[in-house]
Parts: sequence; structure tokens; C-alpha cells
Amino acid sequence: MSEKWIWLPDWASDLTLWEDDLTEVDSSAHHVFVPYEKMVKSLDSLYKINGMSSSSTVVGWGMGAFALLMNAANRPEGQKWILLSPFADFCDDSGDWTEQNLTFMARQIRTTVEPALKSFEEQFNEEFGEWQDDWRRAASKMDPELLAEGITYLAQNKLSKPLENSDDIQVLYGRMDQAIPPAQTLKLKEFLPKASFRERPKAGHWPPMLLL
Repeated sequence: MSEKWIWLPDWASDLTLWEDDLTEVDSSAHHVFVPYEKMVKSLDSLYKINGMSSSSTVVGWGMGAFALLMNAANRPEGQKWILLSPFADFCDDSGDWTEQNLTFMARQIRTTVEPALKSFEEQFNEEFGEWQDDWRRAASKMDPELLAEGITYLAQNKLSKPLENSDDIQVLYGRMDQAIPPAQTLKLKEFLPKASFRERPKAGHWPPMLLL
């Protein structure tokens, strides 16, 4: 019987852009990629998403990893987590964002999507890989209201205490990550005392660089 993997995306992202590459991490497993818009509708109840509770491994990228951490109380026993570029607080002083400018962006994106997408895209310009164009095309097709809801979630939430069970959690982060600096991810060590942390020296924020 094959393993079941479920994948949670970052803000405004579509992980199926890299499906062929990402599934190579376990080619014998059954892989399910949760759409961004579906994830946002269930941010406070991720384990109600079909397949979440029965999956042997959950991979969360960026916002998806953060939402997973915020839903840790519902994690089934024995389920493995792989967190890509995760963080405890998107608005901490290691990053470029504050609650105030995210709140402004959330209001703006409801009427004009492009400026907000451009602001995020600018963080990827110096990274290896040329995936930002694909990312932007996919993001521009998403519901502006759900894009705004995701930004608001990042602005208003942060981890406040260590997870009771941080076994079987692997954290992968890129030394070249411009969106979530390594220092921001490393602050998670106090919240995940039993997790393993691994730096990818040549990787930025993109999942194929982090996983493979």
C-alpha cells in the first residue's frame, strides 16, 4: 500500500506548477496538491480538508507550513510533517513585512491585484530559478478576496507557545531565501524543540530547490 502525501501551498501559489519535480521525493506515493483557494477557506480547520487526517506525510510551504503549525492540535499521531521555509510570525523583525503594511495590502488587493503580486514577486528576483513568471500568472487568476484573506491571516496570527509534539517534523530552508530569511525560520527552534532543521545552501524560496 503506497504512502499518501498532501501538499499545502504558500500564499497565492500553485504547487502543481512543479508537480513532476516534487513527486520525485517519493515517486511511489500518492500525492495530493491542495489548491490555495481551498486551503484559505479552511485555515482554522485544515484537518477538515479531505485527505489531511489520513495522509502519512504533509508538506507545507511558507503560509501552508504556518497554517499547519497553527493547526497542530489536530495532527494525527504518527503523521510526518515537512515544512518548507516556515516561520512562527510572518511580521517579525527578521522579515520585510509588518502588520500595518500587510493590512493595507489586503485592502488594496480586493480592488487591484497586480501591485500586491508585484511586491511579493520582487523578493524572488535575485533567486536561482526562473519560476516567478509562472507563479505570478497562476496567482493573477486567483480570487482577490481569498488572496486578501490569506494576507490578513498572516498579519493577525503567530505562534505563541511550543508544540506539545514536534517529533517527525523536518524543516527545510534556503540560505538564499529572500521571502522568508533563514533567521526568521530559525526562530522556530524554540517552538519545535524535537524537529530537525536543514539548510539548503544553494536554495532560495522555491520548493524544488528546497526538496531535491
